[in-house]
Amino acid sequence: MFRLFENPVDPFPSGHDRTPAADVRRFLLDELRPLRPVVAAAAATTLLCAAIEVWLIGYAGRLVDTLAAGSPATLWAAHGTELLAVAALVLLVRPAINLVSEALDDIAFRANARPLARWRAHRHVSRQSVGWFRDDLAGRIATWVRDGGDAASTAAYSVIHTLLYVFAYIAGSVWLMSAIDARLLLPLGGWIVAYALLMRWAVPRYRRASERLQDAESALTGLLVDSYANVDTLALLGGQDARTEHDRRVFARARRAHLDLQRVEVSINSTMMALGSALLVGLTGYGIALWRTDAAPLGLVAAALALSFRITGLAEWLLDAVSSLFGSVGALRRALRTVAQPLAVADRPGATELRVRGGAIRFAQVSHHYGRGAGGLDRLSLDVAAGERVGIVGRSGAGKSTLVGLLLRFHDAESGTITIDGTDVTGVTQESLRGQIAMVAQEATLLHRSVRENIAGPGPSDDARVDAAVRRASAGTFVAALRDADGRVGLDAHVGERGVRLSGGQRQRIALARAFYRDAPILVLDEATSALDSEAEAAIHDTLAEVMAGRTVIAIAHRLSTIAHLDRIVVLDAGRIAEQGTHAELLDRGGLYADLWSRQSGGFLGTAADRP
Repeated sequence: MFRLFENPVDPFPSGHDRTPAADVRRFLLDELRPLRPVVAAAAATTLLCAAIEVWLIGYAGRLVDTLAAGSPATLWAAHGTELLAVAALVLLVRPAINLVSEALDDIAFRANARPLARWRAHRHVSRQSVGWFRDDLAGRIATWVRDGGDAASTAAYSVIHTLLYVFAYIAGSVWLMSAIDARLLLPLGGWIVAYALLMRWAVPRYRRASERLQDAESALTGLLVDSYANVDTLALLGGQDARTEHDRRVFARARRAHLDLQRVEVSINSTMMALGSALLVGLTGYGIALWRTDAAPLGLVAAALALSFRITGLAEWLLDAVSSLFGSVGALRRALRTVAQPLAVADRPGATELRVRGGAIRFAQVSHHYGRGAGGLDRLSLDVAAGERVGIVGRSGAGKSTLVGLLLRFHDAESGTITIDGTDVTGVTQESLRGQIAMVAQEATLLHRSVRENIAGPGPSDDARVDAAVRRASAGTFVAALRDADGRVGLDAHVGERGVRLSGGQRQRIALARAFYRDAPILVLDEATSALDSEAEAAIHDTLAEVMAGRTVIAIAHRLSTIAHLDRIVVLDAGRIAEQGTHAELLDRGGLYADLWSRQSGGFLGTAADRP
């Protein structure tokens, strides 16, 4: 039966590429739009459940009057059919409607709303640029994507299920009391006014306290993610006592924010108890007073007593729901600050697929300073011919990584243009651009997936090509010997988070195998052999020369011996080209490159402090 409610919508739709709304209300309306029929059905059954509950209390009062006025001998003959009908309603209809209502709320809605909101947030965030991710902690971003989906479904559920039910119940109680005796509205009306005043006082305070708690919890999450992800760096930095004191302050702020929120909750709950007691005394006492003067039947007292207990319980439930609602809204609002940011680097409308004919690359007056006005590239112009192998060298901060990042559109240049075979890279899809460029970075970070997936990517792969790529990267021996904790071996073995199960040299060779597998017309090497020992580097040297043949190559190097054989070497300094030429030409010129070459020790560049 539950299968009827499980799949009202596809919780993982494709083609939803617009930026999520940054406003909580608009986000809920937009992102949960596919579930509108479910919401309407859930609201209808919730109202029906509340109406049945109110009617049963009213009927219980009339039943007391019937029993008090009639005789046992004539009860069944006079009211048997009615009692059977009510029993059927209570035993069959009421549970069935409640079952449908619960299934709509918890299976059809909540079980789909949460993955739907999470999936759409993930789809948007995963399309952000590499540069965007470098401005925040990956763990914190993941937390907001996950918790934002939870908060969205919880907030919507609170409105649909709890708030709607309670308001319907109270409205039904007002109708019931007025139908029995309008004078009973006096104590009930007084309670409603007092409750409204309490809500007016409590809601803004709870909202502010909840937002402060969300901010404090976000800071705590950031601390934990940063500390655990960089535990090796922290160990090397030392300063355990100072770090402990810093961590204690972050934990203390989270505790203080939680205490402030609990203060508001205790104030609300204690006031609710006082109001509930007043309603109990008011409704029951007023009903007894009316009964004593024969102005109301005994059943009215019973109904008033039952309603006072029920409304008090519902009012506390309502406040809990309001607390949950504002907690969820606060969490969602905080998540949307991250999740709902427009794409930092987006495909243009109508962007085409990049078709590489030869692989000629041109940087024309390109400047990019990361919004700081300094650093990066400064009006750089560089032409790389199709099939040319160009080495890029320079001290730290010269702009080498920026040049490659702009080519791959990890950022968009602040000014100037970059073209491949005459096509502006900003006019093509990022997927097609990166599909034409294979890159081996200095720090080969792997996914916690199989070796095969780290080489060929997700989905079906050509195992023959994977095997060939592994052999060409001189990785066959260690890959064959891999075994993970779950017993998977070889290409199926998982490499751990960021490839932690492998050594730096092994990770680098997997990254090289990935480049061989892709067989792209443009190859970018960013210190591709820096993590290899001399023996391993020598083993793949011929393979690197082979894979470079016929391709356009940009190779960043600190160890100048690795790029001395390339067609041309470009020396960057302060974001501009200082000089360029072959290795021999640059040495003969006696300029910056010759100075860098002479200052190397063991084949590595000196630092900026070595500058004369």
